[in-house]
Amino acid sequence: MSAEIELEFIRSMLSSGHRCVRLERHSLLLWGLIGGSLCAFTDLVVTQDRFPDLKIRALALFCWLFFWLGGAAWLDHVMTKRSRSDRDETLPFVQAQITRAWWMLLFMGILGSVAMSFYGGGYMVYAFWTVLLGLGIYLFGLFSLPVVEWIGLAAILVGIAGLAAHLGMGTTKWLAADSFAIGLPLAGWMMEKNMGASLPGRTAALLFWLFLVISPALFLGVREAPAPKAGVKVVSLPGGSEVLLKMEMNGDLLAARPADGLSFTLLQPLEVAMKDGVPEGRFRFGAGKWQSIRDGVLDLRISALSPRLENGMPVVHAVASLKVSGR
Repeated sequence: MSAEIELEFIRSMLSSGHRCVRLERHSLLLWGLIGGSLCAFTDLVVTQDRFPDLKIRALALFCWLFFWLGGAAWLDHVMTKRSRSDRDETLPFVQAQITRAWWMLLFMGILGSVAMSFYGGGYMVYAFWTVLLGLGIYLFGLFSLPVVEWIGLAAILVGIAGLAAHLGMGTTKWLAADSFAIGLPLAGWMMEKNMGASLPGRTAALLFWLFLVISPALFLGVREAPAPKAGVKVVSLPGGSEVLLKMEMNGDLLAARPADGLSFTLLQPLEVAMKDGVPEGRFRFGAGKWQSIRDGVLDLRISALSPRLENGMPVVHAVASLKVSGR
């Protein structure tokens, strides 16, 4: 055996030792199923109608996420330990440490989701989970195949790009769900097939992953809500109509009574579906497509509050914008 062949053999052994992490198939399927389901259905389970009090709702969200993610972590640990034992293998030290880091990322996600219930920023929650997923994949990829690293970085960029593009909350929700439910099993399949050994192959695998993750999310995110059926009352408001905003606010400094109101002018024709005399969640502008308020398409932002005195009276000027994302 020549010296060059021996050196190449040594390099191959060192590379195998450095990239010794191999995720089990059941781990990727389990986390994909649990993570995707939580992203898709949590907002239907932990709702304001079921938990009117903010603190109780935040506690319910914490318990809901901790139960499923904690249970998935325990089940994954048990199944991985059993699989390795059946094959007379041990879990590499690096993989055990990265798994602990993955658990920490999940717990950060739970705490971040609960914190957004108190301090705002709920629009970012799904992008937040997508970025955390990308960080986890990237950590595993550092000691696995290079294509897994690339997928982790791509997931991080997908989460950030969704916010930068001002996508609707419904679209970012499906991006997060698809990143878990489709992205994780797909990454595992690519690992089994040893895809991405070369730079062109790695690029093709990454583009394939992005296509399968992003396409369904964009389709589901921009789909039209079902039009109201016959018999459902639809209220039409022409452009220029006056809309009164009644606000109840409590706090240590200022308070507002529900009877107090602010007058707004509707800039576009609006149709709202009604049920039992109250809006039931679907609306559309003019002859546009029907949308659902549950998709988070309404984006209200207060960018500035300026207290001042006018004619001897304290006045607070607010600068705000109300936009419809995805239009």
